[in-house]
Amino acid sequence: MKILICDDEQTYLNTLRIHIEEYMKNHHIPCAITAVVDPLRIAQDDTAYDLAFLDIQMPGVDGITLAKELRQRNPKLALFFVTNYDCYQDDAMDLRAFRFFEKPFSANRLYAGLDKAMEYIDGAYLDLFLSENGAMQRVIADDILYVTRDGRRASVITLGKVYSTADKYDNLCEKLPQLFFYPVHKSFFVNLHYIDRYTYTELLLSDGTKIPIAPRRQSAFHKFWFEYLRRK
Repeated sequence: MKILICDDEQTYLNTLRIHIEEYMKNHHIPCAITAVVDPLRIAQDDTAYDLAFLDIQMPGVDGITLAKELRQRNPKLALFFVTNYDCYQDDAMDLRAFRFFEKPFSANRLYAGLDKAMEYIDGAYLDLFLSENGAMQRVIADDILYVTRDGRRASVITLGKVYSTADKYDNLCEKLPQLFFYPVHKSFFVNLHYIDRYTYTELLLSDGTKIPIAPRRQSAFHKFWFEYLRRK
């Protein structure tokens, strides 16, 4: 997990880093932390972070502008603002920040925010073990169009790539968000976000793929589909 801390006040930067390192160590979460006082260093590189803690009023680049740039690199970024000023809360909420911490902040409130962020990140990403070399590949769950069965293993079709995995099909499907993925067939687990057209027996996805709906699952999927539309 790639974590960014950007605060032009060195004291708060150090305090945040200590608390975050302690949390990650206690929860056995491997991470790489980048902690900087100069926001221009971050604005000028292209690293996609999973989690970011940003001060708002900083010289050169303010935290709101930096947050927008980071979101372009990773739309699933979990974002926190840490600041001396509460007048930016509306801007923070517009960016769907997890927390808005006023300095000085409470360590317990920080840990509670990290708990929520970890739940979000677990649901937003999926770790795949690739069959060709056994390496781990992290993908954004919502970038997956569908998962298909390849024997007992799973192939994952995303917006830009097909991954042949060493993961068992059933085990991998269980890890996906059940609110918008559905097993329309014993060999197809589909992301409902990419359905362009639905008939009672078949789905047409946005990339042109046609997915059959198994006869025994048609009635249940029909109910699930309209419940999904109601939630949108």
